[in-house]
Amino acid sequence: SQRMVYLISDLLNLSRLRTGKFIIEPKVTNLADVIEGEVEQLSANAKGRGLTLNYNKPKNFPDLYMDETKIRQVIMNFADNAIYYTPSGGKIDINLVNNKDTIEFTVVDNGIGVPLADQKHMFTKFYRAKNAQKARPDGTGLGIFMAKKVIIAQGGALIFESKPDKGSTFGFS
Repeated sequence: SQRMVYLISDLLNLSRLRTGKFIIEPKVTNLADVIEGEVEQLSANAKGRGLTLNYNKPKNFPDLYMDETKIRQVIMNFADNAIYYTPSGGKIDINLVNNKDTIEFTVVDNGIGVPLADQKHMFTKFYRAKNAQKARPDGTGLGIFMAKKVIIAQGGALIFESKPDKGSTFGFS
């Protein structure tokens, strides 16, 4: 049901983007706690799929000024994709690091990865890599498109790298 809520939210945000009504509503947010909540929601699904899901919550992580609802969707999307595109027995590491001048959030998996020819199209509305279509036929291609919009709108930058059949890293700084 939570995935359905996020899909509906993505569709509403897509509509807001088209009409110029996409608004970031920042507030004081403890990103470490937000991530922990999302990981707790996903842990049963990961375990059921035979995956190891790790998140080492940093101690004393500073509060940030960001749109908690929209960043929660980004976190859920990146982590949920890692779960779906990582075969049983795989591993997913969720990292949050406070560097001197920036923070960095990443979801690192050892899943199917993104074929090199498809990587240039990533983050395009409705685009899905061919191997992703086979692994998860029900995807929409909206999740990471909206993630990019949310991250950029809050002054962040995307993190993406992938090696076919070795895994992917999705995140933001």
